[in-house]
Amino acid sequence: MPGANQAAWHTVEPTAMPRPSLPLRFRIFQIRALASFLNFLGTRSAGRKFIIRLRSHPVTRTPLEMCLGFRRSFPSFAAAQASATKYIKAGHENPDDVHFHTSMSDTVRESDYAILFHLVPLASGLRRVFDFGGNVGNLFYSYQRKIEFPPVLLWTVYDLPVKKLLGEKLAAQHAETRIRFTNTLAEASGADIFIASGSLHYFEEPLHTILASLEDLPKHVFINRTPCSSGPDLITVQDNRSYLVPCKLHSRTTLIAGMQALGYKLQSEWPVYERRLLMPTHPDFSARTYSGFYFRR
Repeated sequence: MPGANQAAWHTVEPTAMPRPSLPLRFRIFQIRALASFLNFLGTRSAGRKFIIRLRSHPVTRTPLEMCLGFRRSFPSFAAAQASATKYIKAGHENPDDVHFHTSMSDTVRESDYAILFHLVPLASGLRRVFDFGGNVGNLFYSYQRKIEFPPVLLWTVYDLPVKKLLGEKLAAQHAETRIRFTNTLAEASGADIFIASGSLHYFEEPLHTILASLEDLPKHVFINRTPCSSGPDLITVQDNRSYLVPCKLHSRTTLIAGMQALGYKLQSEWPVYERRLLMPTHPDFSARTYSGFYFRR
């Protein structure tokens, strides 16, 4: 008999995505091959220096960016999205994205244990959790396997409207009444916990700007599974094979400084080895591991 996550999988009817034309498929293959080669080259000291010279010199920068297509850096999410759409039109609404997160509702990943360590002493007193970019609410179910949340807890998921119906079906299959969905960021105001797991890099605004818009700041802020730049902010397109999405490597230095300016103190930081996001043109700043952070106000 299938588990709850498998049952939820079949509630999603995949939308047929148009297949790129043959010339476009060759172009996508060329972009991916060049990006892979540069990423490999960037693992060597001499290779990194060579790539930095290529991207820094005005004569070589433009041809390099043209050859890399959607795998280059961009000045904004709008520019990144415009480039991605030329190659593959699907984004976060792609069924593959929803299927993956639905299938993970019963899975606790390695990087989750760092958050669980800090959540355990807080769990019994929790009343409101705001799950920023929480997809179908899969994080709630995986954490519930390790922590017994109180009956009065309200776990609010903030994500695209297309995720709401699927998340509500998953909640019904779990007979779970403590989870709800919203498209209003203001509902994070006064939350006990604000958590952004695997989602912060899909938002262009810095975290401190997002939180500063709230009337009452959350006391605890957890960030997990996000790529950070060891230098400046960097915007690119994340290649998920069947879909492309703009994403941002938030500067680690800027992230921490922004949170400190709001009155938060960094309590803990951990590497996330499950994923990495390499930028072919920026091997000196790329996220060779994702990162996690716990801030307390």
